[in-house]
Order: sequence, then structure tokens, then C-alpha cells
Amino acid sequence: MNKKHLIRASTLVIFLTLALNPVAQTTQAQSGEYIAALNGRLSDTSIIRNSIVSIFATIVNFGDQTITVEYLKADFVHVGGNIRLNSSYIQRFDTDHNSLEPGASLTGTLRTEITNAEAEYNVTIFFWAIDEYNPHPELGALGKKYVAAENVSVTIVDYGGPSDIIIGVGIAFAVAVGGVIVFILYGWLRDKLKKRKY
Repeated sequence: MNKKHLIRASTLVIFLTLALNPVAQTTQAQSGEYIAALNGRLSDTSIIRNSIVSIFATIVNFGDQTITVEYLKADFVHVGGNIRLNSSYIQRFDTDHNSLEPGASLTGTLRTEITNAEAEYNVTIFFWAIDEYNPHPELGALGKKYVAAENVSVTIVDYGGPSDIIIGVGIAFAVAVGGVIVFILYGWLRDKLKKRKY
């Protein structure tokens, strides 16, 4: 069996093992001919706004060339289609540690504060890597998106402190109550002082 057949057979065995293993979270993993992204997941899918969440994914180089992995990214897309609520979080890899040797794997961790508005989102987790195996005839090797997980359902809730409007209403109410109490006390003192004069 030559090297290419061995690499393809290994890739198939790994994907079948992960796909048939209920513990492995390989949500719609994607592979190229020699590069595979898999096991994309979030530490929590019910997220409190402004909390820290870890996002993980693994990329594997089954080929015989060294590839460069530039970043790990998570795109949060609002379920209702409101593009203003969409956002992305990214972890760029250090240029001294972003080379993926033949037969090696890299598990990326993106630890970030989630600042999206309260809503439901579909999250796509992917790597951006240079595809050395399918170079463009004129431009050479180009960057390519390798999806590790797609359409992961995430809910963001906001349990933060009271909003400015609520604080403003509370202050106005407190001032009004304080004004009424002062007015009552003033009237009571005035009546007491009038009675003393006589």
C-alpha cells in the first residue's frame, strides 16, 4: 500500500471512529484531501453575556507537507437574521508556533468574553490555514477555511445589572418620595411652631 492510500485510509478510520463515538463532539467536521478540522465545540452553549467562554477545535495534517495555521475563529450568526447582532471572535496563532508538521495535529483554544446581545445564535467554528496541497496555478498556496463545527446552537442571556433607564426611574422615584417626606415634615414642624407661639 503506497503512502497516499495509507493516509486516506487513516483519515477514514479516524473520521469513522469519531463519527461513531457518541462522546466525541465532531459537529459537522470538514476535511480536505490532507487537512481535516474536527471536534469544534464551546465550553458552554447557554452563555451569560459578558462571561468568559472557551472555544475549542482540532486541525490535523494527514499529508506530507508542513502547513501554516493562521487562526481559529468563531462566527456567531443571529438566528433571526439580524446581521447587526452577528459577531466574530478570533485567536491568531503566534508565527513561531503556527506550523503544522506532516502527521501532526493542533488543538486551538479561543478564550474570550462573549459580548453579543441577548438572543439565539448559530455558531461556526473554523481554522484558516494555508492549503499547500492544492496551490493556485499562478498565485501559489492560498488560505482556506476548515470548518470544525457548524450551526452549533447557542443562547445568550443577560443577567447583568439594571439598565440606565431602570436606574433613572429608581432615582426619580426616590427623589419624589424624599420630597413628599420633607414636605410632610415641614408642614408638621410649621404647625408645631405655630402652636408654641400661642
